[in-house]
Amino acid sequence: MDRDWEVTRLCTALDACSHGRSTVVEITGDPGLGKTRLLAEIASHARATEVTVLSGRASEYEQERPFGAVVESLRTRLEQAPSRAEPAVDEETRALLDLVMARSSRPVPRAPQLLDVERFRLFGAVSRLLESAGGDGGVLLCLDDLHWADDGTLELLHYLLRNPPAVPVVLACSYRPRQARPRLLACFPETVDGYRVERLRLAPLDRRAGDLILGTELATEQRDRLYTTSGGNPLYLEVLARLAAHSQAASAHFSSQCPGQFVDLPGSLRAALVREVALLNPEQLSVLRAAAVLGDPFDPNLLATVADLALGPTLEALDVLAEMDLVRRGEPSGRMLEFRHPLLRELISGESPPGWCLAAHARADRALREAGAGPVARAPYVARSAEAGDLDAVHLLREAAERTMYSVPATAASWLTAALRLLKPADAGSGEPRLGVLLALARALGLTGDLVGFRAALKEALGLLPPDQRSRWVGVVALQAKVERILGSISEARSVLEAELAAWPRSSGVANPLRLELATVRMIQRAYDESAAYLDTAVQHANETGDRGTRIAADACRALGAAYSGKTEALLAHASDAAAAVDEMEDAELVAFLDPLSQLGWAELLAERYDNAVRHVTRGIRIARDTGQSHVMPYLLLSHSWAHRAVGQLAEAVGSAEAAEEMAYLLGQSDLLGYSLALRARAIMIRDHPVTAAPLAERALRTVRARGRLWGLTAGVLSLIRFEQGRLDDCVSLVQDIIDQPRHSAPTHSIKATFFSTAAQAEAARGRLEAARTWARRAAEAATAVGLRGQHGHAAVAQACLVGRDAKAGVELLGSAVADFASTRQVLVEGRTRLALARAQAAAGQFGAATENVGQVKQTAVAYGAGHLHVQAVNAQRRIGAMGPRVRSAAPSRLSPRESSVAELATQGLSNRDIAERTFLSVKTVEAHMTRIFRKLGVDSRWALAQAFGERQDSEGDAAAEP
Repeated sequence: MDRDWEVTRLCTALDACSHGRSTVVEITGDPGLGKTRLLAEIASHARATEVTVLSGRASEYEQERPFGAVVESLRTRLEQAPSRAEPAVDEETRALLDLVMARSSRPVPRAPQLLDVERFRLFGAVSRLLESAGGDGGVLLCLDDLHWADDGTLELLHYLLRNPPAVPVVLACSYRPRQARPRLLACFPETVDGYRVERLRLAPLDRRAGDLILGTELATEQRDRLYTTSGGNPLYLEVLARLAAHSQAASAHFSSQCPGQFVDLPGSLRAALVREVALLNPEQLSVLRAAAVLGDPFDPNLLATVADLALGPTLEALDVLAEMDLVRRGEPSGRMLEFRHPLLRELISGESPPGWCLAAHARADRALREAGAGPVARAPYVARSAEAGDLDAVHLLREAAERTMYSVPATAASWLTAALRLLKPADAGSGEPRLGVLLALARALGLTGDLVGFRAALKEALGLLPPDQRSRWVGVVALQAKVERILGSISEARSVLEAELAAWPRSSGVANPLRLELATVRMIQRAYDESAAYLDTAVQHANETGDRGTRIAADACRALGAAYSGKTEALLAHASDAAAAVDEMEDAELVAFLDPLSQLGWAELLAERYDNAVRHVTRGIRIARDTGQSHVMPYLLLSHSWAHRAVGQLAEAVGSAEAAEEMAYLLGQSDLLGYSLALRARAIMIRDHPVTAAPLAERALRTVRARGRLWGLTAGVLSLIRFEQGRLDDCVSLVQDIIDQPRHSAPTHSIKATFFSTAAQAEAARGRLEAARTWARRAAEAATAVGLRGQHGHAAVAQACLVGRDAKAGVELLGSAVADFASTRQVLVEGRTRLALARAQAAAGQFGAATENVGQVKQTAVAYGAGHLHVQAVNAQRRIGAMGPRVRSAAPSRLSPRESSVAELATQGLSNRDIAERTFLSVKTVEAHMTRIFRKLGVDSRWALAQAFGERQDSEGDAAAEP
């Protein structure tokens, strides 16, 4: 096939992989144009290198099979990875992957956190598996026919496109664009900058390339006719050329054995493919049909049972099929077989009689059961073959759905829907079997974001509840409203709750779940008095029954409402009460109150109790994972990220933000997604540089659609990044936009001073002192109103930028701000403020104190991995050193001649490596000299060393390795 240009581009991707660069290759084209052949070509090239090859193919007939396009290659890799030798393939990774990939029914760790795993954790396990496979040369992952991919495969693809594995990878994907689902097409625009991108759009071959396939044995007239018939499609050309000399009689023979509708192929190609299988005897045809039932690739050990033949005739037929090149050995292990081309399987599947297919799927399930396969592997065949009233099939489908609920909820929903079809009214009895399936279906649909289906399933479930079990109704309605709220439908949640609550007397404590959820909804809508009224009623009933969970939920909701409305005293009191109760409760008692625990975490963040927030939110995340409550994870993860960034744990902050981002993607929530990106950008700005963080923050603000609290918080992150970039106009404009939001979307009172302070500093930096004074005054008023020390710190920083030449006033204000931030454990904000304090101290002539503060900031930056703060500290150290007095000292005389030479070069700003090159010493020898020099002179920095030598430090390089 003449695809030289495309092959060259594929080889370029492999070459980039060998040099540590990842590439996404998107191959598109109509059926038969050579997409599969190109993937085979790049795999062949890769096997000649150190690149690990993994490949998979989606199928039209296994779209309900979880991760159908990748399952075989990943299972093979998992089996090849030694269980103890490879740290990347740890026990959790194996357990997570085994939930959806294992064919056998061997015991699986049944810890709830593994059975009810969130999808992003499973995707992380797949990524770790790819990393373990990478070795020295990276990984080639070929995914063919993605237009047929199941939801799990598409979500995994989306994850990998946005989160490149830690090893170089070539992600080669092929699909038919005219048959591609919107979900697939939406994946590729999300590809992050960590990948190169190659897009290969295949066109029909020209006549010259067509002749290469047809060969010279055919006459020119025949080649002309075949090329015209094929339209330049290489697959059609190959089939037509192979069969050009064959008899036309075969077609009728095949059609008489195989009645039914063929797949939608051009007539000439269909006839050509028909001739290939026309002379198969009945046993060979049954084996080929059985292979089509089992999938592509398929396990040859199951063929005899599915074909309903003895083993001997089955193996003989299989040999004939392989000899005719209808089936081939599959990759990567070779133990599985596959069809020569997906179109061939389409043809065989399309012509197979429906009754035969129904029986074959039942036999396939029996074969898998006898082979020890578990519910997940058997479910696709059970769903197609079970008869109405088969309660064992219902049980199996429900178990398979539970196992895949949080990894591929769309697949779980399809199996639960099949289970519902199998239930007869007489089988339902009291309604319990159908009720259980419906509630599970609602959960699965809720996780996919299908609110229409979610509501329908819940409504039907509610209709099955008998009057004497109306208390169960309350829990279902509260769950419906909670999911509506989390997915952004606040008004809908309120309507559902108010309608149901109206049916319950105020004296009934059974309706407390409705009251708690409605109180949360009204608090979010800033109707604080209404929220408090619902909470009062709920607490009254809770006090009568000793229900601690309800009291915690009420205190958490009140605390968050107080934070939003600026009532700090109430915020602190209710947060303390909720925290004390939570700390006394066992995890099992908190399972039903994770949403209140999330609210408590947010309230503690706004109360500047960051350590408490870290503790409580971390606990909530653990319980949510252990019990599979993915719907509460986004807000827990967001507060987890914020809290860890506040206390300086940047790696944890970035990791939690990424996890929240993944959950937001899966739920389709743009506002949550935008704020997740913003939190990640905030941590990256401190860890790396504002320039690195800016594109992420810009994308975050574009992603948040609604002008509300999350928009304001996201804009606040971008304003701070703009300030650090020196884009002061943009910084002030963003803060003004935050303040100008409508009243119902105004920023939270307990953090207003933060925004005002940023604007004050920006206005002062661009010389607009009157505007800066206005912002500083507003910061002071906001801080006084809430009385939080961190907010007072931000107000003091704003005031300090207005002191002009009164350096001592600046020192006093900034010293107060440092103490405020230290008291709340905001270590990196404290470090940034301490750096400003050091500059003010140097301006006031307090060089010793300035040097000490800069050194402390550098130590903090190193300890917490705050790269940007470290660079700022180094630059401040140089400027302060240049400002300081020259001090001559006799101390250098105590140094040896070599030490004096090294010290002199160090005072000129040379790094240890530079000094080594100048003196023809090793870097380690220079480091040893510097250690002795520092000890002899009693100094602890190069700035102090420069003072000892009476020289100013004007170097462009920082110390490469200070002792």
